[in-house]
Amino acid sequence: MTEVKRPKDQLKAHIRAQNQTLILETAERVFARQGLAKTTTQMIADEAGLPKANIHYYYRSKKDLLEAVLERILRLWLDSVSQFNLEDGPKINLTRYISEKIDQSRSNGNASKVFAMALIGEESFVLDYLRDYFVIELNREKETIQTWIDKGLMARISTEHLFISLWAMTQTYADFDAQVKVVLQKDPLDATDYEEAKQFITRMVLAGCGVVED
Repeated sequence: MTEVKRPKDQLKAHIRAQNQTLILETAERVFARQGLAKTTTQMIADEAGLPKANIHYYYRSKKDLLEAVLERILRLWLDSVSQFNLEDGPKINLTRYISEKIDQSRSNGNASKVFAMALIGEESFVLDYLRDYFVIELNREKETIQTWIDKGLMARISTEHLFISLWAMTQTYADFDAQVKVVLQKDPLDATDYEEAKQFITRMVLAGCGVVED
């Protein structure tokens, strides 16, 4: 029989969830602005408006907190990007994937920057997560792409290099947004800029992959 939580327990769980969300969102913002090495738990506590002891109540060290932030980011990315659907064909799937990745860069820029910093620093947590989850996802998409290739719906390509290129093209609008703003001579970027990016990248990818009308 499932144990029913008492109101007091429910309140504690609610407060805990609220505090952890506040800490993780604040940590992501501070890590993105200050860098992984320069960020301290005191900085995060000050920006969150919490005592430093509260941070360490939930996360014993900065390393534990960083890993919690990274896990939150990676789960967000896995959940927010649609898997390829075989029946829809390459044109619809690639167009949708590029659109979703650009939307991520626009709405979760700090997350993308923290992830990029962790990759550059070769944080073992991120590398292990990629091996355990992203490689599985990639292999699933590879099977779908191979079916499209066999049906003559697209050219023979390297799935690995396709996704590496897709990530580079879409995430640059978050990781190097300062560069994009300089090139476009706009600050901040607006919806039109992101829409133009989607259209340009999509045309280039579809042409480069030899995608035919399906």
